[in-house]
Amino acid sequence: MARLLIDSGLVNPSKPILNSLLENNPPAHIVQSLLMSCTKDVKSRSSESLVVFDCVLGWYCEKGLCFQALEENNEVKLGLCLYAVMIRHGVLIDGFTWRILAKIFGKQGKVDAMLRIIEMGMHDPLIYDLVIECSSEMGMLEVALHLFDEMSKRKLNPGFNTCVSILNGACKYNNEKVIKFAMESMTQKGYLPKPLIKHDSLIQNLCNMRKTYAADMFFKTACNLQISLENKTYGCMLQSLSIEAHVKDAIETHQVIENKEIKVNPIFYNEFINILCNENPSKELDTLVVNMISKGYQPSSFALSKYIISQCKKRNWKEAQELANLALQESIFLEASCCGFLIKHYCNREQIDLAIIMHDQMEKNGLTLDSRTYNALLSGLLEVFRVKDAERIFDYMRIKNLITSESFVIMINGYCCGKEMKKGMILHDEMLEMGLKPSAKLYKRLICNFR
Repeated sequence: MARLLIDSGLVNPSKPILNSLLENNPPAHIVQSLLMSCTKDVKSRSSESLVVFDCVLGWYCEKGLCFQALEENNEVKLGLCLYAVMIRHGVLIDGFTWRILAKIFGKQGKVDAMLRIIEMGMHDPLIYDLVIECSSEMGMLEVALHLFDEMSKRKLNPGFNTCVSILNGACKYNNEKVIKFAMESMTQKGYLPKPLIKHDSLIQNLCNMRKTYAADMFFKTACNLQISLENKTYGCMLQSLSIEAHVKDAIETHQVIENKEIKVNPIFYNEFINILCNENPSKELDTLVVNMISKGYQPSSFALSKYIISQCKKRNWKEAQELANLALQESIFLEASCCGFLIKHYCNREQIDLAIIMHDQMEKNGLTLDSRTYNALLSGLLEVFRVKDAERIFDYMRIKNLITSESFVIMINGYCCGKEMKKGMILHDEMLEMGLKPSAKLYKRLICNFR
C-alpha cells in the first residue's frame, strides 16, 4: 500500500503506513527487500523503486537508524547511498556517523576520502586510527607516519592500536626503517617493555587484533632466540595465520608444533585444516590433510568437498578416493557435487559397492545428485544385475522429481534384459503418461525389447 501511494506521488499520505512498516520490521529485512526491488527496476529503467528507496532511507536518517541497517547488512555500497541521502535530506552528520563513514571508505581502500573527513575538521582519534590502519595495510606508510605525527601534535595521544597498525603494515611490506620507528614509539609509550622478555601476551594480543604480520615477526624472533612460549601462543599463531590465509607460514608453524610435540587446543586447528583444503592439491598437501583428519581434526564439508573435486579434476583418482573413504570413516559428509564426481568414477570403474555406499550416505542426509549422475548409477547397477538396488535408486529419483526420459529407458532395458517384461511395460506406460517419450529412433529400439 505504501509503495502504491508513493508511486502515485502521494508521499505524505503514505507516511503512517510506512512508519508502521519500518518500526515493526528489522532494518536488515527492509534494506534487503529494497535492494532487490531497486536492482530489478534499474534493469527495466524504472525510477519508481528509487523514490521508495529514497523515502525509506530518509525515514531511517530522521530516526538515526540508517547505519543500523548498514551494520546488519555489511553493505559498503549501501553505506555510500545512505551518505548521499543524508546530504540530500540536509541531515546533520554527527561524529558517530563520520566514524562509520570512515569505516566504509576504509573497506573500499579509499584513503583519500578518509583524509577528506579529517580535512573537514573531524579530528577524532578513532578516525585517525582508521585512516592509519587502512593506509598501513595498503603500504602507504608515509601517509600513516604523517598522520601519526599529526596526532601527536594535536595531543590526540596515538594509542597501542595506532602503533600496532603501523608496525603490522611495516612488517607486511618489509620496511625495516618503519618497523624500527614503530617499535621505538611503542617502547616510549610503555606499550612494549625493553628488553622484551615475555612474548606470549603480546603475540596473543596481536593475533586477536588480526595484526598477523606483526605477531609473526615477534613469534619468529622468539623461536629463533629459543625463548619458551606458552602452548596457547602456538595455537593463536596457527589460527591467526590460517584466518589470514598465510598458508606457507601456517604450515611452517604447524611443523614447529609437531616437531616440538606441543599440545595445542584443537579449536585452533579449525581454520588451518580448512585453508589447506582451499589450496591446489599436491602430494605434500594430500599427505598433510589425510594425517590431520586421521588425528581427528575435521574440515568443513564444503572445504573438504572442494579439495576432493580439485583432485578429481586433476585425475588424481587414487588420492581422491582415499580421502573420500577417510571422510566416510570419520563421518564427514561430503557435498552432493563432490559425491557426483566420485560416483561417476566408481561406475566407470565398476566399483558399484562404493557408489552405493556413497549414495546411501547422501540419501541419509537428504542430498541428491543430478539426473545424469543418477542415470550413470542406474546403468552401472543394471550392468551387474543389481536390479533391487536400481529400483530403490529409481524410486528415490521419483520422490525427488529427478527422473528423465533416459532414466526410464535405462530401467526398461534392464527389466527386459532380465526377462521381467511386465515390470518393463508398467514403466513404459508411466513414461508415456509423464510425457517423457524418447526420440523416435530410441523409442523404436526400446519397443523392440517387447517383441
